[in-house]
Amino acid sequence: MRVYSPPCGCGDALKRPSNSGYATARILNIRGVMVRRDQMVCLEDQYISHVNAKFPGSVHDAYILRNSSIPCVMGQLQRHCVWLLGDSGYPNLSWLLTPLRNPRTRAEERYNEAHGRTRRVIERTFGLLKARFRCRHMTGGSLFYSPKKVCQIIVTCCMLHNLALRRQVPFLQEDGPDGGVVAAVEPVDSEDEPVDSEDEEAEEEDMNNRDSVIQQYFQ
Repeated sequence: MRVYSPPCGCGDALKRPSNSGYATARILNIRGVMVRRDQMVCLEDQYISHVNAKFPGSVHDAYILRNSSIPCVMGQLQRHCVWLLGDSGYPNLSWLLTPLRNPRTRAEERYNEAHGRTRRVIERTFGLLKARFRCRHMTGGSLFYSPKKVCQIIVTCCMLHNLALRRQVPFLQEDGPDGGVVAAVEPVDSEDEPVDSEDEEAEEEDMNNRDSVIQQYFQ
């Protein structure tokens, strides 16, 4: 069994577009902040294997996932017992395991505990990425560029992050502007409501797949 850390979404604050109206509304997240929505997948060593930063802040994480290359890739990898982990904002799929909302058995509790421990890898990755590149951290303010430019910056930061890991570049923590140290670990929770599948038969099959994982690995 091999598990990749979850497709996880976060946002990067950016400047207000020159044109108002529809375009501006699409960039606003549920908190009314203009952001660019990122979706990332990382491996156990915090290496970022996928990044999608082309969607505005109003878009649901599940929509970004559905319109990315991940479903096609994971559909092929699933035969090798490979899964992605996703938070409760994502639908549970045959290749995407989400936490149980109400675990009833000790096996289900162990599954949720293991899910949470593994998910911390993406949280640490986000924290390290934002600490290395202060423009992505709240202490660095907003990215005062066009949405297209912000997308390019996000992808470039991920590429440099992977290069730094590959070449074992040490991470040097620096004092923040308020005298504190920028944390390398930040909790990342989806702001989106859970998505239910429109195909009840497929949804039941996906739930059965998660149950079989729990029975096989967590009993």
